[in-house]
Amino acid sequence: MNKIFLLFFSLIAFITSKGNIDERLSLANELRYSNPDSSFNICCSVEEELQNTNERVKIAEAKLCKGRYFLLKADIEKATEQFNSAIKTFEAENEPTKLAKCYSLKSLIFLRLDDYSKSINHLQKAYNLYLKNDNVKGQISTLTNLSLNYIHLKQNDSTLLYLNKLKKIENQIKGTSKYYYFQNFGLYHHNIKNYNQAIKYFNLALKVAEHEKMTDSKTTIHMEFAQVYLAQKKYLKAEQHIYKSIAIASNNSLMHEANEAYLLLIKLYEEKKDFKNAFLAKVLNDSIEKEIYNIERINKINELETELVLTEKQKIIAQQELEIKNEQVNTLNAQSKISQLIFIVVLCILIIVFIVIIFIRARKLSNKIKHQKILLEEKNNEITDSITYAKRIQSAILPSIDYFKTNLPNSFIFYKPKDIVAGDFYWMKTINSSFEGGLKVGENQSSSSPQGKNVVLFAAADCTGHGVPGAMVSVVCSNALNQSIEKIDKLTPSSILDITRDLVKNRFKTEDNNVKDGMDIALCSIDYATKKLQFSGANNPLYIVRKGALIEIKGDKQHIGKHHKESPFTNHIVDIENDDCIYLFSDGYADQFGGPKGKKFMYKQFKALLVKIASEPVDKQKEILFETFKNWKGELEQIDDVCVIGVKI
Repeated sequence: MNKIFLLFFSLIAFITSKGNIDERLSLANELRYSNPDSSFNICCSVEEELQNTNERVKIAEAKLCKGRYFLLKADIEKATEQFNSAIKTFEAENEPTKLAKCYSLKSLIFLRLDDYSKSINHLQKAYNLYLKNDNVKGQISTLTNLSLNYIHLKQNDSTLLYLNKLKKIENQIKGTSKYYYFQNFGLYHHNIKNYNQAIKYFNLALKVAEHEKMTDSKTTIHMEFAQVYLAQKKYLKAEQHIYKSIAIASNNSLMHEANEAYLLLIKLYEEKKDFKNAFLAKVLNDSIEKEIYNIERINKINELETELVLTEKQKIIAQQELEIKNEQVNTLNAQSKISQLIFIVVLCILIIVFIVIIFIRARKLSNKIKHQKILLEEKNNEITDSITYAKRIQSAILPSIDYFKTNLPNSFIFYKPKDIVAGDFYWMKTINSSFEGGLKVGENQSSSSPQGKNVVLFAAADCTGHGVPGAMVSVVCSNALNQSIEKIDKLTPSSILDITRDLVKNRFKTEDNNVKDGMDIALCSIDYATKKLQFSGANNPLYIVRKGALIEIKGDKQHIGKHHKESPFTNHIVDIENDDCIYLFSDGYADQFGGPKGKKFMYKQFKALLVKIASEPVDKQKEILFETFKNWKGELEQIDDVCVIGVKI
């Protein structure tokens, strides 16, 4: 609690008074693990304030801080750009310690791109600078990262060499560095299959990560626990740690860590031969990989790296030319015109050789980029195929239009997903029962007549998110609705929602209990025999248009899922009359931007539209809703899934 107050007053002091630049950069470094967003904002303000000044080193320090933030968020292109800019300044201003820090952080970029050679090369540069300047803390950092590279390469002898160097200075390893020290020893023991020792070191690393509030490291260490248990085929423990890792990564937008966790989850399900869950995990991971390994980003990174390499070579050539000129001045009187001519010829040859080398390397780089483009295009096609297949799976959980029309003949469904798959869905069940004392579960019917004794349950639901994540949640919520009607003797819409909420909360339950996915829903039942309608809603209302007037029955202000103040859902009973029009819907229609001023459609206009079209046949109503939505949206992007259900009595 004291730390929270200290952070709060530090930020207040920063906001109300610009303060000393060094103090603000120091505060940004202190917050880089516990509150990376605040650290980034401080660095941005420092850089903006120092624009058009000669404080080049401090501007470069701010860029270094920003690059570290982009690396944490898996934005490799922006991280590379910031680090390269900082490197140029630190080299020009002779700042070896800060330069070493840049090289060390930049090595992590190549580690994530699986380019271990470049990663090790940058770490060796950093280590030599730290060693030369007797910077023990920097030596610890680079030795730790060097050992990690060799762990990934599974070169156990080289790993142990660097770990033993760290062990000699163990008493000087403090704070967050202690986490990486324990983690790498654990990874080494994992590689040599000494699993008990690996678990021991990972537990020590986890304690440090929790104490130091190292959010990304907690994500990583849970994955490393999972890999040990997976190697021992202890699938339940492995799965628990993977889901902990996914939860932390998702809550903190750590895309790289989320990608690694989903890959491990896919591997686990494949080993268990649980191919359905493996496929669902792959669909989620494909969308993450598409964002991380975007072809334009990779090309931009290669361009930035090539630019930096060329700049370094130009500096070498410039230095060589300066040395040659100095030598010419010192020995001018002793040289003859012939020796000068020879020197010029040799210099020209060197330049030609250099140009040839650059040309060859440029061609290799161009071929590599073309190959990467082909691979990424193939990957994009695979992702699109996977999502299209996921649409077929999601379509299987939706009631068919024929089934819907059989049970509610005078009805329509206007269903328009934003993407290939959707977070919105519609649902229907028929129950052989009556309204007295609630609905009594009977045998589900494949079809029924509005004049028969069957009660029709139908709903419009809006799950958290849209696209692939929303579709995953919709599968869970739809299954929960189906299960709920099997768990209650006497059904009412409110009791169905109460049970569904418990099922959804249990499905998304995690150890830290921070997953708040779920759905908003409007659920109705109609008993044509008694001319009664029951309704219960989670955030979403029911509209009834009767004789040119709209009646709104509001749902409860809580959703299906974890909620800070839960209460039983309210059950509303309404007598229905001939020619009543009943409407259930998600928020996608009213929230759509468009029109002449690019504003939302809004519920007021939506209500007026429903009143206007209620007298029309249901097929005509659907056509008007579609055309109105299309004309309102115009050239703008659809912002959410749309689902509107209409039933005319």
